[in-house]
Amino acid sequence: MATIGSVPVYIGRSWGILAVIILVLLGPQLQEANPDLGFRAYLIAAAYALMLLVAVFVHEGAHALGARSFGYPVHRVVADLWGGHTALDVSRATPGPSAVVAVVGPLSNLVLAALGQGVAALVEPGIPHGLASIFALLNFLLALFNLLPGLPLDGGQLVEALVWKVTGNRHRGRVVAGYAGLVVTLGVLFWFVGRPLLAGEKPSFGSIGWSLLICMFLWQGAQNAIRSGKVAGIIAGVRVVDLLQPVVPVPAGASLADLPSGLPPVVVDTSGMPIGLVDADALAAVPGAAIGQTPVLSVTRPMPPDWVVDVDPNGPITPVLAPLSRQPAGLVAIRWDGRVLGVVSVAAVNAAASARAPRP
Repeated sequence: MATIGSVPVYIGRSWGILAVIILVLLGPQLQEANPDLGFRAYLIAAAYALMLLVAVFVHEGAHALGARSFGYPVHRVVADLWGGHTALDVSRATPGPSAVVAVVGPLSNLVLAALGQGVAALVEPGIPHGLASIFALLNFLLALFNLLPGLPLDGGQLVEALVWKVTGNRHRGRVVAGYAGLVVTLGVLFWFVGRPLLAGEKPSFGSIGWSLLICMFLWQGAQNAIRSGKVAGIIAGVRVVDLLQPVVPVPAGASLADLPSGLPPVVVDTSGMPIGLVDADALAAVPGAAIGQTPVLSVTRPMPPDWVVDVDPNGPITPVLAPLSRQPAGLVAIRWDGRVLGVVSVAAVNAAASARAPRP
């Protein structure tokens, strides 16, 4: 929908689910607390969803610009069901810059909170005043929440950077920050559900719904961080070439008759950039008589731009892990010196990790 410093900005399909959740949970609460609003309560709830979208984009945009300022490749900014994320390559990062990139997101929300509070002070009481006040509160809470010390939150990135700086081991920092994220998740659940129950109160349907949604996101992110940190630590000595599966680059304009019979093909554009994989099911559906006239592109499964990783094949596999974890297909293309060398799969990484994992 836009770009931030040449970084593409997307609204994921799942963001619509988040918008519906906000309407379903918040609309009735506003209507019950303010009966005079009537149907307008749902319009205000929709405005809340849009304000959250703005807050998320500014937050993630700050991460993107911060990363770009340190020379880290930034692939995209996305708003989705879990709020949002910035896809960037920090494989060559150091603790200090990593901490800066993490903290600028919450800081941007604090700036928005101050702006919202300033607007609220300038307008008369009413719906505009209420929306400005809520925008300020939303950004303030978003900043505080993201500074909680556990992955996948920005505060967890700060914990990871601190442990990384002290121990010199980035993977250990990620594991520690992941376990901290599990503790934070339990704390969030207690705050929204356990605390009211201990006080003899019944948590509202809205607070239970929000807490479960938030805790599901946090728990999954923390577990992924622990898993990726452990795997990265185990296979830190593995080279890219050790897990590389050779492929044959095939131009998108070639015919299916030109497909190799030996090594698996990777479809490339006119510049030699890998753009996708041949879909086996689509290929099998092409009649034999049409093989020579059917272009490879017609049976190509497109891959996102960040599936291509430029990395020295004789270097460690670690820089490949983060891009690999973002690929739904579980596969990245390895390129070096302008040439496509092959692909690395999640299965190959898992096999290497299993082979190197200490036996009980």
